[in-house]
Amino acid sequence: MLTDLELREDIDTVLEPGMVVSMEPMVTIPEGEPGAGGYREHDILVINDDGTVDDITGFPFGPEHNIFKK
Repeated sequence: MLTDLELREDIDTVLEPGMVVSMEPMVTIPEGEPGAGGYREHDILVINDDGTVDDITGFPFGPEHNIFKK
């Protein structure tokens, strides 16, 4: 169940060519709930002159590439 959406940056910011931004979507299941814990992806994006973006993260994403720490 999605309970919260957090925006960390000023929502009036206009993205412009040359900017570098970090996107970090995250899912958190509260302690005590089935499957409790969290998952977060980190992507570093560069805004290009034509409005497209390059993902320069260089690491594959998805559950099969997770690194688990206890």
